[in-house]
Amino acid sequence: MPDRERREKWAVVWDGVMLVLILANLALILFDWLFAAGFVQSGLQAISPGFYRFYAERVHAHFLWYDLAFITVFVADLLVRWVAAIVRRRYHRWFFFPFVHWYDVLGCIPVSSLRALRILRVFTMLRKMQALHMVDLRDTYLYGKIQKYAEILTEEISDRVVVNILEGIQEEMRGGGHVTERIARDVVEPRRRALVASLSERLQQATHETYELYQEDVQRYVHRLIADAVERNREIKTIQQMPMVGRTISRLLEEAIADIVFNVVNDLIEDLAASENNPVVAHVTEMSADAILAVEDEQLNDVTVEIVSESLEIIKEQVRIQQWKKREEPDREEERLAHDVVQTA
Repeated sequence: MPDRERREKWAVVWDGVMLVLILANLALILFDWLFAAGFVQSGLQAISPGFYRFYAERVHAHFLWYDLAFITVFVADLLVRWVAAIVRRRYHRWFFFPFVHWYDVLGCIPVSSLRALRILRVFTMLRKMQALHMVDLRDTYLYGKIQKYAEILTEEISDRVVVNILEGIQEEMRGGGHVTERIARDVVEPRRRALVASLSERLQQATHETYELYQEDVQRYVHRLIADAVERNREIKTIQQMPMVGRTISRLLEEAIADIVFNVVNDLIEDLAASENNPVVAHVTEMSADAILAVEDEQLNDVTVEIVSESLEIIKEQVRIQQWKKREEPDREEERLAHDVVQTA
């Protein structure tokens, strides 16, 4: 058997022995605390006078010495583990061990208010045994309750921390902390090429899909504009006054101009949506982005602050939602249904 496995085996055995000793010590502390109550002593005198006299004279009167015996073992265990941590270089500095295991150090002090800290060692040992698959506490009622309330506590604390951070960001932005300038310089600028490429592609795709839907509307719109322009043009009115062929010529001119203009517009939009013209669209998009980022517009800055601030407000509202209550809703619904069934029966 390798040395490491042998050490781990003996460490687990020793942890088991210490677990039994700590539980015995805690049980003795709890019983002695209860024994100090008058009604407990009266009950023991009535039930077992011999045990009452033995415990009162031999144990309760000298409880501190019994507790010191346990503490001696606990201190020895603490020192051995400290030396082992130093030899194995488990921590960055040799004196870190008592700070990491502060509950063991304080629990060795024979003061009633600190003795309860010894129970933390029990939880530490159980967690270690759980990690080594020696015990499985995940399906127990107590583990489920502890896990549930630990998750609730963690969620409530983390939610409040996140909300405070977001509120600090909002105050910084409203106070003119140059946050928008830093966003433009440190966030948008390094990713400008990727943003321009994505916007250009989306612009071409949107142009192609939208124009196919509204091509006939655009044609009718161009024809109506040309008709109104021809109607107001004096030269066309002069042509219309020509005998016999005037109206025909003006109508043909109107249709020809409308077709020419529509074909120009149609070709322009189709060329804009064509993939081979992507560099042109990208160049125009990049110039627009440069213009937006370069201009120091106070109104644009205020709008940016409002957008980011309102976005953070939405995030805060989402964070404030207590997810643990949502997780409990199915269980509450089952309990309500079971209660209704019992009431009905």
